[in-house]
Amino acid sequence: MAEAQQTSNPVRLVTLAIRIREALESARRREPENVEVRLDLVRFYTITPRIAGGGVDHARAEAAEIAKRDVPLGHFARGYIEYREKNYGIARTELREAIRIGNTSTRALATRWLGWLSQESQQWDDAFAAFEELRDQYEIGRTAVFCGCEVQRGKTALRDYLRTKPRDAEAKKLLQKLERRRPAG
Repeated sequence: MAEAQQTSNPVRLVTLAIRIREALESARRREPENVEVRLDLVRFYTITPRIAGGGVDHARAEAAEIAKRDVPLGHFARGYIEYREKNYGIARTELREAIRIGNTSTRALATRWLGWLSQESQQWDDAFAAFEELRDQYEIGRTAVFCGCEVQRGKTALRDYLRTKPRDAEAKKLLQKLERRRPAG
């Protein structure tokens, strides 16, 4: 998977995708009750083109199997698929249900994706709330950059984040963008 993220050769990408799919499907056959393997398949099927073995129908089938074994994670899986398909209303509903009924790890996972969905749909208050709940200083700062609002909140969050990750070049760029903004009023 790391090689797939680094290559731009389309033929190599298709070959790698096929190998990844085969490995995930083999793992599912060995451990059919393993919802984490099935969730990896949801992700794979959702983001991989059909020519390389992906497809939203396959992803939805895996999400249904996950829901039989872990209802909250099934809601997350459906929310993830709908987010990727840009069906934001359905995605938001599914992610919120996963947060409402899930265990700690499922709630955290769904909250992160709800935050990203809220960024993408420009629902800034919801994005800030999600990332505040997760105490994700980087994403709080990133949200401030995207919306051009809550600039001081974003600066503070990114400065806090950079104290723990001082070499994060992307966070430094985000902080510079916020520092160039003129205060409102």
